[in-house]
Amino acid sequence: MSTVLNKVNLQAPMSEAGYMDDSVPLITLVKKGEIGPKPSLSPENLALEQTLTMLCSFLSVEDFISFLSSPMFRAYAQHEEMWVSLEIGLYLDHTKTLQLYPEHHGLTIADEAMTGAFKEHVWKGQADETLVAALVRWIDLVSASGV
Repeated sequence: MSTVLNKVNLQAPMSEAGYMDDSVPLITLVKKGEIGPKPSLSPENLALEQTLTMLCSFLSVEDFISFLSSPMFRAYAQHEEMWVSLEIGLYLDHTKTLQLYPEHHGLTIADEAMTGAFKEHVWKGQADETLVAALVRWIDLVSASGV
């Protein structure tokens, strides 16, 4: 396995003892499609793209935000022109989804189900504590109400 994919092994967290963690993931992420011209990508970015075509999972919102704010993700997804869309989902209910549109200087998340978690069903900003709060609000809302 390449060192890039090894760093992005989001599917199988390991404990210090080397065995699988029994924790259930909370959030998933998968590449949904290309919505603009694909930029020239480095071999590392192409490896990340290959990983993102599979269902990636995260144990916590904080882990997810850490990935979105990583230099590796920003180099892959955040270019001058928006070009890729990704789908955020709940691990335990893949019908609960949000659309993620990385932009050059930030992220846009669209709530196509119009759950009411975001003002006007769209969130814009950086991968930081405000996104943590927004995603926790969405998770609480869709998990509790079945929206």
